[in-house]
Amino acid sequence: ITPDLKLAAIRFHEQGILTTREILECIGFSKRTYQRVLKLYRETGDVSPKPHSGYAGRPRSLNVTDLQYL
Repeated sequence: ITPDLKLAAIRFHEQGILTTREILECIGFSKRTYQRVLKLYRETGDVSPKPHSGYAGRPRSLNVTDLQYL
């Protein structure tokens, strides 16, 4: 789902142009997806989640030098 589509759905709802049900039917969001997008928008002012740091999960056993040696 594009950020533009998410933002359009929020604006339609905030301006009273469409009800939540109409937005979900027209755009094809699930109710849960719309709720998450709306919560993210209210908390951050943006509809796109922040990128992950890349350090999630188990730390590497080998560093770059170890890998180059192999």
